[in-house]
Amino acid sequence: MTVSAAATSLVAAVPQATRRPFPLLILFALLGAADGLYLSLIHVDLEVGRGALSQVCHRFSSTGCAVTAGRFGDLYGIPVATFGFAGCLAIAVLAAIAFRRRERWEDPYRSTIVVLSFFAVAASITMAVFSVVEGAFCPFCVVWYLLNLAMAWVAWQCRDRELGVRDTLDDAIASPALVAALVFAGALFGTNTYLRAMKADLEAERDRVVIPAIAAEMLTQTPRTLDVAGAPSKGPEDAEVTFVEFGDFECPFCRKLFLGLEYYAQTSGHSTRIVFAHYPLDSACNPHVDRRHPHACLAAFASECAHQQDRFWDYAQVLFDHQDALDRDDLLGYADQLGLDRAAFGTCLDAPATRAKVQADIELGTAVEITGTPTFFTNGYKWVGALPPTILAGVVEALLAGDPE
Repeated sequence: MTVSAAATSLVAAVPQATRRPFPLLILFALLGAADGLYLSLIHVDLEVGRGALSQVCHRFSSTGCAVTAGRFGDLYGIPVATFGFAGCLAIAVLAAIAFRRRERWEDPYRSTIVVLSFFAVAASITMAVFSVVEGAFCPFCVVWYLLNLAMAWVAWQCRDRELGVRDTLDDAIASPALVAALVFAGALFGTNTYLRAMKADLEAERDRVVIPAIAAEMLTQTPRTLDVAGAPSKGPEDAEVTFVEFGDFECPFCRKLFLGLEYYAQTSGHSTRIVFAHYPLDSACNPHVDRRHPHACLAAFASECAHQQDRFWDYAQVLFDHQDALDRDDLLGYADQLGLDRAAFGTCLDAPATRAKVQADIELGTAVEITGTPTFFTNGYKWVGALPPTILAGVVEALLAGDPE
């Protein structure tokens, strides 16, 4: 017998199960669990309004991380990511047990792992669809989707290949399913209990320290009266709360503020007016900056053209939703989507009066010492940056209580 023939015989003599890649499956499951736990912490962080933990996420995506705490981010008050964490942990435990029992020719733990991993893929597809609906992808969610796909592929390699689909399902509905259910329920309950306690502590810190500190800093200022006549605005002239946002349509944090102010106006008990003024960080029209957002000036011009047709707010929303596609053809296409008069819109884009309006906003911003975006004024009090909605609401209440007017 040749050496190669002997080696082949030896490999054939080793049970199939011992050659299955269980360690790789355990690794993917633990990575998925870690990702789910991190996303659960981000969910609470964003809900409270701190945004500290999500900074790593925001380095990879300017908008996607908010999906984690968005309208599809929880189920029965529990972060969806926590369900993902518990599911991956259950698969890791079953994979570890199956690895210890790897010499068995048939093992229901392997079947249960296959079924659970395909449930995880189905969950990934569902959440990916929700992300498409939201128009943004969380980078760590995408990592979770990929890990679930990898787990399913490896679990398929670990299956009992002699079993058909029906036998695999029959095997899965056995004691391993009970083990998985116990691990899943324990992880879900324990993690959610911890997250609730964490949220309560962060909310107390926010209300006790963060909001009063921001409001106190703003109240040290002398409130400014801004001449924003003719600027896009919505809400009553005599509103209790007036916001003036100086923004740039290529600035991701301007988008956050834009959405945050809209949310405040819709949920607050106070009458609210929102005004938008342009401060594009683009030297093509703004001589006060040495940075360049290459499409910021043109986007500002386009929004003014939409304003002339009474569709500024709808058009601005489209611009913020497509910050990576703001060249001239894109801007004309968005006008078509909203049913604007294309000929008038195109003429307006090149009109000197349009440029003059944007430059007037820039000079106003320079006069009130705007150095970056977003910068906004609340009843004349200035703040630089995008405050999360929960903090913004608290700051407004403090300003109203401390405003001598």
